Amino acid sequence: MKKVLVVATLQKTIKGFLIPHIKKLEENGYEVWIATNCSECLEIEELKDNNWINIEFSRNPFSIYSLQALKQIKRLLSEEKFEFIHFHTPVAAFIGRVAARFLKLKNITYTVHGFHFYDGAPLLNWLLYYPLEYIAMRWTDKIITINQEDFERAQKMAGSRTKVYKIDGVGLDLEKYSKGNREKVRKEFELSEKDFIITTIGELNKNKNQIQLIKAIEVLEPKFKALIVGVGNKEKELKSYVKNKKLKKRVLFLGFRKDINDIIATSDVLVSMSYREGLPRNIMEGLAQGKPFVVTNIRGNRDIIIDNKNGYLVEVDDYGKTSEMIKKLGVGGNYRRIEKNNLKYAEKYSIKKILQNMEGIYNEGSISKS
Repeated sequence: MKKVLVVATLQKTIKGFLIPHIKKLEENGYEVWIATNCSECLEIEELKDNNWINIEFSRNPFSIYSLQALKQIKRLLSEEKFEFIHFHTPVAAFIGRVAARFLKLKNITYTVHGFHFYDGAPLLNWLLYYPLEYIAMRWTDKIITINQEDFERAQKMAGSRTKVYKIDGVGLDLEKYSKGNREKVRKEFELSEKDFIITTIGELNKNKNQIQLIKAIEVLEPKFKALIVGVGNKEKELKSYVKNKKLKKRVLFLGFRKDINDIIATSDVLVSMSYREGLPRNIMEGLAQGKPFVVTNIRGNRDIIIDNKNGYLVEVDDYGKTSEMIKKLGVGGNYRRIEKNNLKYAEKYSIKKILQNMEGIYNEGSISKS
């Protein structure tokens, strides 16, 4: 049986996004090995029989562990023969491609889940990450991007060896996310049917920018209430702001939740106020239930949300426009039309369609090692 290697920095990437991709490779007759930092000790029942190789990757490319990770993956690639190698996440992808270059390996694929250098990115990102990727791309046979900005940039960066593709994310099980219990969460938090619920889902950090939603809520009438789902290093600061502004009854922090379908179902509008995204999965999950969106006009968000068709785009930190668009939806403006459009748009992100696209990419050109 032919072996392939899937590589990511952390186990949570494998668990969160890549299980269907790995199972599809196995259906096609491959033995899939997985190389990642296993320190999280996540239990992934679907992949319990796979060969897991612990590589001491760090999310910081300049970590003291990076040299050790390079030695470990170089040893793996020299001892085992893989039909092809598929990298995910920037650090693992760069270190792994350096090792593959040393060993003169071919059939190297890298899925870019969002370049760290992007329009509007800090200069430091461009100085650090752009040169590294520019070099590593010349050692890569196939670059797969998931949004238009990265696709166009990769095309300009790619050398003669590299083919560049674009797919619509890693795929979503639409049936799994298409239903939820609207009453459950409303009852839990004593929300009435008259309350207009705006929800944001994601880690509470600077990039996700939940403060933009909170400041928008400040200027809206009392029926508009926000649910903030997630945990993170900005939690204390955000809660303090809400307390000081006397918004505790209108901005609710739900913490980490597993009942995302029910939370989406109870929401009237979903928002994403991020500074940076690749192709946000939480938006796709909302599309599966037809929910309207208000999102920042950034890479990834604008690949999914078309202004005034399936939601509204606002600029980062434009609290006034954010509140205006939420209010517009709250008084029924285009709500049903947008809801209908989103149920249709969700189909392009289905896991079935994405896996078909991936199969085509894998099969294009030579797969056998030369």
